[in-house]
Amino acid sequence: MHSKQIAVEYLAPKISNPAMIFKDINIFKSILPWAKDSAKEFFETQTSKMFLTSYVDDVAPIVDEYLTNRATKMYEKAIKSQNKLFSNLCSSQKTVAWIIDRWINTFINLTSNPAYKDYIDISKIKIAFNDEISTTHSNIEDILEFEKLQKLPKEQIIKALKLIWEDGYFDNSLDKEDIEELCKKFDLSIKDVFGTDDLVKLNLKKEQTQSGHSQLVFVFESEVA
Repeated sequence: MHSKQIAVEYLAPKISNPAMIFKDINIFKSILPWAKDSAKEFFETQTSKMFLTSYVDDVAPIVDEYLTNRATKMYEKAIKSQNKLFSNLCSSQKTVAWIIDRWINTFINLTSNPAYKDYIDISKIKIAFNDEISTTHSNIEDILEFEKLQKLPKEQIIKALKLIWEDGYFDNSLDKEDIEELCKKFDLSIKDVFGTDDLVKLNLKKEQTQSGHSQLVFVFESEVA
């Protein structure tokens, strides 16, 4: 049984109110060790991310602090925006699973995306020789992947950047500086992508999900009739 499954099946049922995970920081912190172990197990199954396994122990305290400092804000935004976290607050099991997934995603973003304000240059962390080879190989793969993305039609790149911003905004994992840096990598400006320089003024509307719940989504200027 994997760490995530253990946490969901044995730890989560002890938490009667999912909201308390964010309101009681000790409960929130009790989930993080399971997230760290889950990250190791996940990276070991992914060829392109296997090299990250060696960095988990070193970077974990930073990821823990990053998420702990944002726990209250994540909860408040979930209630206000009815985002992905909101849809998981119906049960402690789903909330614990969401936090573990968020921990892993945050780890990947902080160590792999230079556009992040809190980016961690893991190449400066001392590792074994074999891991250095893996890291170099992975960096080459990242460069080749980026070159492939640059060859996509401009419309597809813009659509992808919008989705990245929407997901990152509601999950509190992306800010304006991050998305602006990403746009620059594709020789685009904020206005090119979103139709405005002021991301705060983007329209929001409610959309019904397949489960019957409603969630807030952005309506970009190019989509407004």
